Amino acid sequence: MSKSKYDVQVNPDLCTGCLRCGLACSELYTGAFNPLLARIHVKVSGATCEILFTEECNACGVCADNCFFEALTKTRKEAQA
Repeated sequence: MSKSKYDVQVNPDLCTGCLRCGLACSELYTGAFNPLLARIHVKVSGATCEILFTEECNACGVCADNCFFEALTKTRKEAQA
């Protein structure tokens, strides 16, 4: 995830497994609301969520923009000289 101007931070303890992140990502990159097509995947096991990014993820931050629970947040990378 180094191609972006953002860093995406993950706090799985705040994740509810709602899949808004995957829906937003898949819609942006494929035009379809299908979390299976997203560049982010959330594995839910009971009350525990694991958040994984595919190699195609470019850290655009659309997942964080659509996370209401702050399980995903983004910060702007510092400009490198």
